[in-house]
This record gives sequence, structure tokens and C-alpha cells, in this order.
Amino acid sequence: MDLTCVVRRDIKLLSKRKCNFSDAVFHSSQSVDIFPDRELTASFTIAKNKEIGVQCQACDISALHINTECASTENRGVYHKEGGWPRDVNPHESDQTARYRKKIEKDEAYSHAVLNLGQQMEHYIKQNNVFNIYEDYFTDAPDVQTPDPNPLRTIHMLKDPSPIKRAVTGLSWSPDGGTKLAAAYSDPFWKNLFDYKENDSYIWNIERAVQPEVVLRSMSQLRSVSFNPRDQHILAGGTIFGAVGIWDVRKSQGPVECVPIGVGHSESVTSLIWSNSKAGGEFFSASGDGQVLWWDMRKLNAPIDAILLDPSSNPRSESALSASCLEYDPSMPNKFLVGTRQGIVMNCNRRARTTAERIMCQYEAHLGPVHGLHRHPQLPKIFLTVGDWTTNVWTEDIRDSPILTLKNQNVQLLAGAWSYTRPSVIFTAATDGALYLWDILAQRLNPTLCTQVSDSPLLSLSTQEQGKIMAVGSKDGRLSVIQISENLSSVTKNDKAALTSLLERETRREKTLEQRTKDGKGKQGSKTASGFHMAVTSVTQSTGSLVVQQPPSPTSPSKKMFESLKETLQALNNKENTSDNEAVQNGIEPSADMMPAVDNQGSQINLSISQPVEPTVDQTLQSAEDAFFETMNQDILSRGIDDK
Repeated sequence: MDLTCVVRRDIKLLSKRKCNFSDAVFHSSQSVDIFPDRELTASFTIAKNKEIGVQCQACDISALHINTECASTENRGVYHKEGGWPRDVNPHESDQTARYRKKIEKDEAYSHAVLNLGQQMEHYIKQNNVFNIYEDYFTDAPDVQTPDPNPLRTIHMLKDPSPIKRAVTGLSWSPDGGTKLAAAYSDPFWKNLFDYKENDSYIWNIERAVQPEVVLRSMSQLRSVSFNPRDQHILAGGTIFGAVGIWDVRKSQGPVECVPIGVGHSESVTSLIWSNSKAGGEFFSASGDGQVLWWDMRKLNAPIDAILLDPSSNPRSESALSASCLEYDPSMPNKFLVGTRQGIVMNCNRRARTTAERIMCQYEAHLGPVHGLHRHPQLPKIFLTVGDWTTNVWTEDIRDSPILTLKNQNVQLLAGAWSYTRPSVIFTAATDGALYLWDILAQRLNPTLCTQVSDSPLLSLSTQEQGKIMAVGSKDGRLSVIQISENLSSVTKNDKAALTSLLERETRREKTLEQRTKDGKGKQGSKTASGFHMAVTSVTQSTGSLVVQQPPSPTSPSKKMFESLKETLQALNNKENTSDNEAVQNGIEPSADMMPAVDNQGSQINLSISQPVEPTVDQTLQSAEDAFFETMNQDILSRGIDDK
């Protein structure tokens, strides 16, 4: 039992006299043990431990303090002004020093010592004159860099914060030096169509890549995204339902402008690029519905221009090709390239009047969809296409075939891009989750380097303009930021000249082959028209067999062709005779065309029928093979003449 002492006094009494304390009992308290209620135990929930993975950003700078032993140093020297004289010679007296010099010079040992020292000094002087120790030698020699054991190093692995896995379908670097990276996350339109989907996309800061710096809110998932090259705070994005919007990260996370329903594309926006306009607010988008639409970010109520990807004279939306990617170079403000799902690349001009004139030419690039399209940063007429199992390098001057083809064995390619700093390097991403690097000056049969980035297919790839960093997005929502080594990002003096020489040589070769192929087709057509001459067939009444006779014309086919044709006709005659005999034996009268021709008196008529003889498949293949080897021999001879 605890006792409490309470003192109560009036304030007036305290001010007049001293306090007189006494013990008093006031509401005594008692400690009681309360045991837990078992009925209430079932309503309690036991807290379980939960493990959450957190990415830890590695520090670039580390500090280390080490205590070392102190080393004391002392500088000592001798100032020699005049010395070496004997004690009895005063160096300040010129007479004494002159007499001493004469005395030493008369000594024989002095002359021998001077001769020996003179020979040694002459040898050392000659050595010094051979090389100039102050001259920089081998200044023109290339810098030999030490090979990096890890040329493509992953510095950040950015995971999608959404609990639902989504693919990284669009990437864009900020124009302020590439410090920020915008990534669009989406799923195919038909995947989980009626399920809940996360619609947020993100902007990552490469220097602080722990969590997204900005969240881009949208009513539907973004398929493509692109930074405004003149304002790093403005972005344009296209959704999987064909809508286009503008985001300003300074104002809000949601779009500040959006296309009304039914005005934009009818399918997902596959690519979106800003154009080089005066105000800097125009961009164009492409979609699978076969349209390329131009927009002004100040007014998205309707597109300002449109192109239907149908090269026919009467374009229709039903026959338009589905666009899969876009490519635009600001140095050519009116031209752009469109890659389609049908494997065709279209070179378009916006300033043309009609749709047929706007589609200037077409390139049959791949067997399947064109997944990647990128112009060379330093050679605008050269561009690469990525699709099926190949990476093709094209020039705008040749439409029939690429000038270079890089093949990946049994691996389909989904993205590709040129290196901004090293002109001969190409990056490609494949379905096996590997990143392939090609250096077309080093080798073109196999990739120069292959690095496994992810276990899932790589869908998007984007290189930074500075050439030091690149980003790769995978199907499982992982965004890999890869640092490129100095050996792969630096350029030497002769790289651009060597690449230009290589591309010009391949361009001349393709033009020569194209011209000779056209000439060969014309010659082959004339030979076929004159070679397969009219053959004479005579029908004999007694046997009813067909006999082919070679006419004496100089333009008649070869003897070998007629022999093979004779054998074929003889086999047919034997078959016909056998069938006729079987028919007679079975009591079936042969048809009129099988009976021999007779006149009114019953005598046999010899008919001479002139009819054209068509070439067989073997003859066509043989002629094509001969024309091919003739073209190759001429090409080899021309190369030998050019080299000389």
C-alpha cells in the first residue's frame, strides 16, 4: 500500500506566516496484477517481417586516412667559388696562381691526364649530339590505349517501380547533356485487355538513380516518349490507344495538352520525333494505322499535316503500310524515313504536294518488320535498318540492295543505333537479351563484342550524344544504363576517312552490279527471243510420232537443247502409242486428234507446223548461272584494274 502526502494551505496564510506541514491520507492507490484475456488473444495479428530490395548507389569518391611515419629531410650543399689551391698559394694573388699553373703544365703527368680526359669527353659529347633530349619524337604515332577488360559496364539497373511487369518501349535522353532519361513503359494492347494496368512512366536522373525523379501520369500507358530538344522540361508522348500529349514537368505530373478522342491515331503510337521548326514546338508521330501526323504543341485539337503511307496513285487507308519506327535528321528538315511492319523503308518529303510525290522512294529492307532505323550522325546519306536477323547499311543513292549486311546467326534483332562518337561502331539489341557491338572497319562477318544484359528480350536502345553512355530497355521492365569504355567511344584521326572510303567503294560496287544486272537482263531477253526459234514438227501417218527438226537459221537454239527436247518428245510419243494400243485392245476408239491426217482419197498428209518452243526450267537456271558468273568475273577484273 502506497501512501500519499498532500499539503493544502491558503495563499493568504502562506503570505502571512510560515508553512506548517503535516501528514494526511488522500485517495490511497494500490497496485493490482491484471492477467491477459485469452478470448482477446485471437483478435490480435502477429506482425511479420517483410524484406524489400533497395538499390544502393555506389559512391564515386571514397576517403581513406592513413598514418605514416614522418621522414625528415635536410638539404646540404657546398658553394664553390675558388679552391683547389695548395696552402702556400694565395688564390687572390694572380702572380702566385700564374706561377703554379706554369709549374703544373710542365709536369708530364698533367699532359697524360688531359689526353685521357679529352678522349672520354669527346665520346660523351658525340653521344649527346646523336639525340636531342629536348625534342619530342614520334608525335604522329597513334596513341596505344590499354584494352579495357570490361568495355561495356552496367552502371545502373533501374527497375520498374510498378508491381506489374511492363516492357520498356520508349527511351529519350534530355538535351542538357544527357543527365536525365525518360522511359515509357507499356504492354501490348491485347495483353490483359480488361485487367488493371499501371499507366505511369518515369524520368530518371542518371546521377541519382535510386528512384525516379519525375513521374509522368497518363490516362493510358505510354508507348513512346521524346524530349523537346530546345526545352528540357517539355516532353511529348504517345499512348497505346493512339493519343498524343504534352508534359511540362515544371507545372504538373499530368499532361498539359492532350489530343481529343477520335482526332489522333487509331492504333498505338510507335514513334514520335520533334521537328526542326522556327518556334520549336512542332513534332510528328507514326502509328500502325498507316499515318504520319504533324502536331503543334500549342494547339492539339487537330493535326497540322498528315501523310498516308500508301505509295499508289490513289492512296487508301486500307492499303496503307503500318509504320513501326521513324528517323529524322535536323540537317534535312523536310526529309524523314519511315520503317514499316512489312519490311519496307520509305524516304518521304513533307513539302511535296501529293502523297505519291511525298513518298520519294522505297527500300525493301527486311523480310519482317523494321524494328530499328537510324541515320549516321556524321554521314547523313547513310542509314541503317534493323530487322529479322540482319543489320543493313543503306545509302540513299541505291534502292535495290544495301551496301553492307551484318548477319546474326539464329538471333532476331529488335533495336539498333550508330555510335555518336566513333563513326564505325554499331550497337544492336536482340531477343536473347544480349547487346552486340559491330565495328565495320575491323570485321563484318561476326560481332566485335557481345555482352549479356538481360535474360529477357531487349526492346529499346538509345545512345547518348556524348557517346559515353547508352540505355537499353528489356521486356521485363529493367532499364540498363551502360557505360562505354574509352577504347570504344574515342575516335582516331583516320576512322572517318577509312569509313568514308569503305562506304564509297561499296557504293560504287553496288552501282556497277546494278547496272550490269540491268544490261544482262536486256541481253538475256533478246537472246531468249531469238534463241528459242520456231521448230518444225512433222506428223507421220504411219506412226503418228512427232519429230523435231533443227532449222538451219543462225539464231536457232543449241544442239544440246534440241537433243533434250527430242528425248522428251520421244518419251511422250511412246506414252501416247502405248495408251493408243491399250485403248484399241480395250475396244475404245481413239479421239480425232490421235488419228493420222488423211485426204479424201485416203492417202497420208505430211503437215509442217511451225510453233514456238518454250525454254525449260533447267535451261533458264543454266542461263542465269552463266550470266551470274560472267558478272562476277567482270567485277573481279574491274577491281583489279581499280587497285592498279
